[in-house]
Amino acid sequence: MKNPINTGGITYPLAVLLCLIAYVLGHQTASPARNIAFAEKGAVLLEAALDRPNRTEQQMKTEIAAPIRAVLRRYQELGYVVIDASRNDDGDMTIAAIPANAVDITNELRAAVNLQQQPAATLAPAPGAHEGVAREQRTE
Repeated sequence: MKNPINTGGITYPLAVLLCLIAYVLGHQTASPARNIAFAEKGAVLLEAALDRPNRTEQQMKTEIAAPIRAVLRRYQELGYVVIDASRNDDGDMTIAAIPANAVDITNELRAAVNLQQQPAATLAPAPGAHEGVAREQRTE
C-alpha cells in the first residue's frame, strides 16, 4: 500500500520533529506586543461633564475634550495604540487580547480634566484563557 501523503523522502517522525522545532522557535523568538495603552475615555468624559453642569458647550470643549485629545495625541505620537475600554456595573473591565505590558492611561485622562485619581488597573488573564482575554481585578 502506498502512502497517501508524500513527505519528499524524509520520514514522518523527522517531519513531525521539524514542525515541532519550528513551532517552539517561533514562540521563543516572537517579541511581545508593545506600545498598547487603554483608558476609560467614555467614563472620564461623562464624569467630567456631570461634574461641570453649568458650563457652555464651548467651555466643555475647552475644559474636557481638548485636554483628553491632548493626552491621546501624546500617546499616539509616542507610537501607542490606545484602546477605549469600559467597566461593567461590578467594576470589572474586559478587554479582548491585550498584552500584559499594556499601559493604563485612564488616570492621565482624569488628571487632564481635573478629576480625582482612581487605583491603577492590574491585568490578569481570565480563568481558562489561553491567549486572550485579560480582566482587570479591582484593587479595593
